[in-house]
Amino acid sequence: MFLKIRQERKKNGWTLDFVARQIGISKAAYRNIETGQRKPSYAILVKLLGVFNYNDPRELFGAATPDNTKEPDGNQAGTKTI
Repeated sequence: MFLKIRQERKKNGWTLDFVARQIGISKAAYRNIETGQRKPSYAILVKLLGVFNYNDPRELFGAATPDNTKEPDGNQAGTKTI
């Protein structure tokens, strides 16, 4: 599920450390997200979408998005209408 963010990171020529700094977490924490050992919080997911320039988490993570990517109001991240 998280393989796509690794592919995107490498496609952009970015290091683990670079992405981790962009989203405000440690390199080890980001590595755990990339390898699927840790699911990103909603706040981190939003930052990841911004760094990788995606609007919908399904574009970055595939059809199966992390369980904890729902906003506090229950809407799926990236699909909330205003």
